[in-house]
Amino acid sequence: CEGLCTWVLAMEVYERVIKVVKPKQAKLAEAEAELAVQMEKLTAKQAELKEVEDALKVLNDQLDEVVTKKKKLEDNLDLCEKKLKRAEQLIGGLGGEKSRWTDICGDLKELYSQTTGNVLIASGIVAYFGPFTVQ
Repeated sequence: CEGLCTWVLAMEVYERVIKVVKPKQAKLAEAEAELAVQMEKLTAKQAELKEVEDALKVLNDQLDEVVTKKKKLEDNLDLCEKKLKRAEQLIGGLGGEKSRWTDICGDLKELYSQTTGNVLIASGIVAYFGPFTVQ
């Protein structure tokens, strides 16, 4: 009889405990189901985030390339501007040379036209003084 009383008391304690625990177990199962749904959503959002981060990385790489190209073009533009400025200075400096070369060309044309006469006079002088002595 004592064993039966102990069993009945244990069943009564079990009933009281199960009345408290059963709703908590149901809430736990519900919470775990909600957690599983939220974890699926989280996984999907993390996948989307990874795609966006990959796209952002590609765009940043493209930006770096474009910035590098822009810098190179700016340097090239600066170099071309310097070369153009130097060329303009050189052309300006050589502007006076054109008139000088034109004058020299005129002088040389005049000397060229007189060359025949000068050669004739020089040969006459050489013939007059003679390279040989009279002896």
